[in-house]
Amino acid sequence: MKEKKYVLCARGSFDVNGGKASYSQGTPQYQTEAATELIYNRLFSIHLLQTKQITKQHTIVTLPERKFLYENIFDNVINYDSRINNYDYNIVDCGVWNRIEYKPSYPHYERDKEIIHKITYNQEILSEDIEDFLVCIPRLKVSDTRRNLNQKYWVDFISSIKYKFDKIIVFGKGNENLDNGLNVKYVDTLQDYCSYIHHSNCRHVVSTISGPCHYVQQFGNSNNNTTLTMIDNLGLTDKDKHGDSPSYFDPCINFTKAKINFIKNYLPKPKDLAKMITQL
Repeated sequence: MKEKKYVLCARGSFDVNGGKASYSQGTPQYQTEAATELIYNRLFSIHLLQTKQITKQHTIVTLPERKFLYENIFDNVINYDSRINNYDYNIVDCGVWNRIEYKPSYPHYERDKEIIHKITYNQEILSEDIEDFLVCIPRLKVSDTRRNLNQKYWVDFISSIKYKFDKIIVFGKGNENLDNGLNVKYVDTLQDYCSYIHHSNCRHVVSTISGPCHYVQQFGNSNNNTTLTMIDNLGLTDKDKHGDSPSYFDPCINFTKAKINFIKNYLPKPKDLAKMITQL
């Protein structure tokens, strides 16, 4: 019997909003962030596959809610288990962010594009009969809480804009109470979120600077007509701070050519944000 060969793409607890976070930093040593895995680890695993350093028979190790990112690419995808330590490739700890050349764009996109976009969607969501809708991400994570806004801000925003769209989709742990059973629907899995942002009638995604926004750039609207609005009240996307880092939404990995609208260095009132979005 052949020994399994493992590729570590993410580690952490199954509580994706948990981890040993701090005020100003994420949790990479304990909990691989969803954005980190998408824009670094997953791309690198695809590069390893394409360059025959690993095969489809290697076992991908990730967190439960992210298995769908690999299931259409690799034959074996399992949940992270701290007892596994015989990794053929430990992508989490190998400094991938220093090993992928993104400038001026991800250099292997033409080679890899079919695989990059090859994820398992929720087909029921993709075929849902729904007119133009908006996806809202009220960030409530315990890592870098400065990027969070009080949930009441998002309640007021949704109240101001919900009649402008056929439906509002809310994504993000801790926001279950925003679902009204009518035109505001909460989804609690990353797979369902990706399926909604890929739906042909997803017109807008709005959030503060947050990891799920990166997913719009890789799995966004199938008609390429989604606008991603991000409130950058901390100036995180200023070029003089982070340059052209893909972590701060440089267009080098905007594979779906999503239209990105930054609201920088100030926080609009919820009703003003709603008005701004309906005018875009």
